[in-house]
Amino acid sequence: MKPRRRITLSRRIIQLACLILLVYGGYLFKGRLAGQEANVGEPPGTGGSLFPDLKAPKGAMSTTQFAPGSILWPSGATPVLENYPPTLVCRFNPKGGLFKACIVHFFSENFTWQTHLKYLLPHLTLFVLLCFLLGRFWCGWVCPIGSLGDLLSWLRRRMNVPVRRFPAGFRNALVFSSYGLLGATLGISTFIGLPNYSRFQCYWFLPYCQICPARLVCPVFGLIKPGWKDFTNGVSATFTLLAWLVLGLFVAAFYWGRRVWCHLCPVGLVNSWFNRGAGLELHKKAVKCNKCGYCADACPMGLTAMYEADTDRKYNQNGCIMCLRCLEVCPKDGCLSCRFFGRRVLESRY
Repeated sequence: MKPRRRITLSRRIIQLACLILLVYGGYLFKGRLAGQEANVGEPPGTGGSLFPDLKAPKGAMSTTQFAPGSILWPSGATPVLENYPPTLVCRFNPKGGLFKACIVHFFSENFTWQTHLKYLLPHLTLFVLLCFLLGRFWCGWVCPIGSLGDLLSWLRRRMNVPVRRFPAGFRNALVFSSYGLLGATLGISTFIGLPNYSRFQCYWFLPYCQICPARLVCPVFGLIKPGWKDFTNGVSATFTLLAWLVLGLFVAAFYWGRRVWCHLCPVGLVNSWFNRGAGLELHKKAVKCNKCGYCADACPMGLTAMYEADTDRKYNQNGCIMCLRCLEVCPKDGCLSCRFFGRRVLESRY
């Protein structure tokens, strides 16, 4: 039996539309960009917006201080919206950037700047609201890096390269590693924000951004050369080598596996904290399940809890990216369903 592909087709269209919007959407609002550049040293919140501009205090490091070609040179212009959506939006994107950056950049930068909580709350409130509405749906349907990964997986299939089946223990280890990566990023960012250690900001500013594959990939969409290398000192050389290594792992993870990188991504990790209790839910009616295993086989995240559940239950596992492949391939009418705040949106059909 060949499963229906309507959900997958819809997801691909939305992924392409979101990729274009997030990477090039700023070009639609060029007139609004004039005069919005944040000046270092000015207090936050001077933009007169509901969402204040978050700026580096006097004497603190900012991406605007890096020369073109440096590892943290922001190739993009000032974004249209000073917001941080629950998807990977790179600060180093082309000039058409619609949003400021990802949530990890938000935390890292402002921990270093020691920005007052009152300026952070509007941004955090919007981020949490969007996460509670859709959970990790943002990872499966919106994230540009996830979409590029799915493209690599498609190329693998076209080249008849067999998919690698990674065991659950390996995927769980990646999740624990993502906690370590996020913790190290925030720890370093906080440490260099202390007055006695601010001299290290020129080396350790935005530590995760320096190795994130999006920093190297996103500028390419705007035909802008990213900061591929910086060997001016030992720290920058180490970050350069780590960036190449992580980019290689990113490509290999999507090429040989399916969404393996998403277990390690710190942005996806933060989103996963809101999966349980989010408005978007997956439900299983166990009495209709014949244990065919299609859902477990189709899951790009390698999750099996849906298949193993023997009772009617709500399924919002942290790792689930809400791609709805399980619902698409399920051969039993009404066995699996997707609901939004309790209202059924889609259900499995033979």
